[in-house]
Amino acid sequence: MDDRTIGEKLRGMAEHRGLKLVKSRRRKPGTGDYGKFGLTDATGKALLGIGDDGLTASATEVEEYLRAGAANTWKASADATPARPAKPAPGAKAKDAKDRDADTPPPTRIARRGGARPAGDRLGREQDPEKIAELKSRQGRPMRERAAEPGSTRVGPARAKPEQTPTPKPEPKLAIRVARSGDAAALARLLDQLTHIEIDELAIARNLAAVQQAKGGMLVAELGALVGCCGWALVPTVQHGEVGRITMLLVDANHRRRRIGSAMLEAAMTALREAGCTMVEVMSDIEIAHSHGFFRGLKFEQTSYRFSRAIGAPS
Repeated sequence: MDDRTIGEKLRGMAEHRGLKLVKSRRRKPGTGDYGKFGLTDATGKALLGIGDDGLTASATEVEEYLRAGAANTWKASADATPARPAKPAPGAKAKDAKDRDADTPPPTRIARRGGARPAGDRLGREQDPEKIAELKSRQGRPMRERAAEPGSTRVGPARAKPEQTPTPKPEPKLAIRVARSGDAAALARLLDQLTHIEIDELAIARNLAAVQQAKGGMLVAELGALVGCCGWALVPTVQHGEVGRITMLLVDANHRRRRIGSAMLEAAMTALREAGCTMVEVMSDIEIAHSHGFFRGLKFEQTSYRFSRAIGAPS
């Protein structure tokens, strides 16, 4: 990763913690404090790497300082969080409700003026024999039948309106694009699903820049969030010329079997074809379940075994 990318990454980490990153203004390697950094707080007070003769802290020292500060901030926040109040005993709440009900007098009922009179009262007041017979026939019948009679002014109970089903949100569409240095944090979380890979976001950003300088590339798949990645490289060979090699194809475990991997692989092979490759080979990780069958289903043939061995950095 070049100095500019490293500086932007450290500056973002510092601003996230309310600090300011100071970068050397030297442009010629080997002169003064070239390639050095410093940190100050929001008021300009020196915190790290600022001396009388210039800046003294390396990028690694600044990164370690910021990560240690983030851990201390999280611990202080956790210690300052007040404890939740204890819940009352199960019987205490019911007892308090009973005591309130015992102290509250019952509501006084007030008769409404002009309200409907009981049928028996109307029967005693009526003098017309036909009206008396009609009132007697109406007594004892359900209220719903009385309301259905012609000329009746009774209104039945209002029907409840059916509940409206909320409109579901549209599902996000799959988008495949070229990976950027800002995707390093999301790629680190994705690669954490592989047990034999241990890498942080700064190393991913550094490696991504190196791959792009070597005419390789990486695509990412987004479905509301980053859910997959596909990397490739151009490998010059004597026997086959320039071969396109798929170095990584990984989809988040919760989003597999949705043709996301196939879409990324197709986009990567298009880029390799435009780069002049006539052959593509893939590296199928034995840790990812069903990966071999996935490539066989896309008409890839197993032509060799791949062996790897760590050799370490030169001493």
